[in-house]
Amino acid sequence: MLTGAEFVLSPVGVTKIVSLLCMIIAGMIFITTGDCNESTFWAATYITVTTASAVLTMISYSSYALNLVKAEAALKKQHIIVLALSYVVFFILLIISIITMTQCSRSLQTIQKVPEPLTILAAVLLAISGTILFLHWRATVSPDELRYSSRAEVCRVINDSEASCPQPPRKSVAV
Repeated sequence: MLTGAEFVLSPVGVTKIVSLLCMIIAGMIFITTGDCNESTFWAATYITVTTASAVLTMISYSSYALNLVKAEAALKKQHIIVLALSYVVFFILLIISIITMTQCSRSLQTIQKVPEPLTILAAVLLAISGTILFLHWRATVSPDELRYSSRAEVCRVINDSEASCPQPPRKSVAV
């Protein structure tokens, strides 16, 4: 698995940072060029969702960059949570950006038309980075480890010992 410094310089880490920067820049442009006068509800929703998504992305990125999670079971949970979070944020940002783009269609300046497509780009990059991170992790973990690690955890919780838990099949030494 990638260490903190390796993650920062990896394609996934760079993609997450670019996605985060796109969200921040889109939110700043949206706020500074004048909010959507046609629908203040969608303008406020867009700003809130973009800010919350940027914060969640930064927390996710920081947990990998600082190498906070080290246990295999916790890494498995972290990767699944990051993947789910990436897709939830992707769909929410996509929907909010499209609705805001249609509600705020009477923009006179070209710069006012930039934030929503930039946010859609950020959402796509976030979903791609979450998927690649999960697939990379799955490629580095053997299927037997995934299958038996979860069974062993259940057995430990129920029996307080691993003696009665199923063990991975023994590999034959005969060729």
